[in-house]
Amino acid sequence: MEDLRIAKSILRLLTGEDILSLEIKPQEKTATSKKHLLTVYRLDFSAVIKTETGEEKKVLIELQKGKQPIDVLRFRRYLGENYSKPDEINGIRQSLPIITIYILGFPLSVKHALLKVNRVYHDLLNGEIITQKDEFIEKLTHDCYIVQIPFLPEKAKNKIEKILSVFNQQWVFSSQQPWLLRFPQDLNQIEDEDLKKVLERLSFAAQSEEVQAQIMIEEEIDNSIDEVLRVKDELILRKETELMEKEKELKEKGKELKEKGKELEKERKQKEALLKELEELKKKNKE
Repeated sequence: MEDLRIAKSILRLLTGEDILSLEIKPQEKTATSKKHLLTVYRLDFSAVIKTETGEEKKVLIELQKGKQPIDVLRFRRYLGENYSKPDEINGIRQSLPIITIYILGFPLSVKHALLKVNRVYHDLLNGEIITQKDEFIEKLTHDCYIVQIPFLPEKAKNKIEKILSVFNQQWVFSSQQPWLLRFPQDLNQIEDEDLKKVLERLSFAAQSEEVQAQIMIEEEIDNSIDEVLRVKDELILRKETELMEKEKELKEKGKELKEKGKELEKERKQKEALLKELEELKKKNKE
């Protein structure tokens, strides 16, 4: 219950939505490897929000994290799955509008810590912005929130930055334990209640042997994936270098062939000139 209250506070801050109620819907996937049996949770939240017009609306909030740009493929696949999943509202199965939140451990080209990509209805004939919303459109498009951890500021200036500061990698305890953070403030000195609750919950989790074991497994898998990606990148680089060398060789050979062609053309013209002279000499001799 406490986790749900914390999640509600964070999601309200991130999205700016008035969240009336929240239900965590873990999407459990089990994958096996030679070493471990893994259970991976991808968090979805079913939320009832209050719109600007006062209407209550049920939405699906999708929360995912990514460490590598390649995660975009996973994000797209999972988003597609959520678009195809119906929910039940008043006994009727129907699709929910979706809000996506991505917490990224890598930088994008847009260098801002917190981004919102939102939809605006435009009348293309006159350029007018339309404030009315339509259920059909809302279920086929979605707003997106992106948190870029590398761009989180060192000093928080507002409430949302304070909450997000718990993700800031400058507080990493050690390179051997990158999942542990040494937060710069003592819990007793923190006045913001939401931040205090988040830190208390994280502190409790950090002391759990079970949680630490799960994190270590995740870290091991991440390192294995990173190694595979590194080897793959090296292989791609090697292949690209080989292709560049081949291309260079082909260009050189092309130049040689071109020069040969010029020489052959020159010889051909010389032979034609000689033949012409011989023909003229023959004509003169006949005369």
